[in-house]
Amino acid sequence: MSTEVKVAVIPPCDICKDNGPYTEPTPAVYDGKTIWGPWANMCQEHWTLYGVGQLGTGYGQRLIKE
Repeated sequence: MSTEVKVAVIPPCDICKDNGPYTEPTPAVYDGKTIWGPWANMCQEHWTLYGVGQLGTGYGQRLIKE
């Protein structure tokens, strides 16, 4: 698996979305494994806080818009 993937649409950050209806989700920068185990689309801030800190097979990818 590559450390980057091209996508047609950048999804919103899953963690921002979970912060409630009054928070505008930030576009995701990474699709990766969290420190809790499950994967998520994450903005830079949430990747820094909750991502596993590396990219590649089993860890995650940086999202690049086509």
